[in-house]
Amino acid sequence: MTSRAGLLSIAHLMETLRLAERIDAYFPQPKSNRGYKPSEFFKTLILMQHEGSFHLDDIRHLQSDEALGSVLNLNRLPKATTLGDWLRRMGRQPQMRDAWVKVNQSLLQSALHCCKKVTLDIDATEIVAHKADAQWTYKKNRGFMPMVGHIAETGQVVAVDFRDGNVPPAQNNLAFIQQCRQSLPEGCCLSALRIDAAGYQTKI
Repeated sequence: MTSRAGLLSIAHLMETLRLAERIDAYFPQPKSNRGYKPSEFFKTLILMQHEGSFHLDDIRHLQSDEALGSVLNLNRLPKATTLGDWLRRMGRQPQMRDAWVKVNQSLLQSALHCCKKVTLDIDATEIVAHKADAQWTYKKNRGFMPMVGHIAETGQVVAVDFRDGNVPPAQNNLAFIQQCRQSLPEGCCLSALRIDAAGYQTKI
């Protein structure tokens, strides 16, 4: 018995989209045959997020669920410290953004099908954090304020610009819109843009 049966549909969707194959084609592989593949980290993090996890230590929920582990063949789950080390290592490599874009483009294409024009929604999204380098946001919290671009027709994230909490939401929005446009799958273009008062700029 498992209370996480809903994760079966997520795992099946990832398999149908050949997500592991796509991830391993673009992200750097481990330097030893004992290391975890990039797809194993992604699969773990995706399952954790859909399970409702807020911390890396919540990996123990999946590790302790024998029924779920048996059905999804979760024999190799990285520990919380291993997940953290990998995320920090990937975050220090600027080429990771290009790898993420390549993988995400295939996912966007799967949902958009033959759609050639889309509406882009962009907005700053506050992340409250207690890290030492977290800055004060305009909402009076310590944390970060990444700019996120969504495709209105599907709700999918097309691009993200990770920003410190004290970065004004109106900063560099034109460059981010161009980043979103470049991150769309081939043959798909922007037909409209939705943005709040932060986007009321002559250049945009």
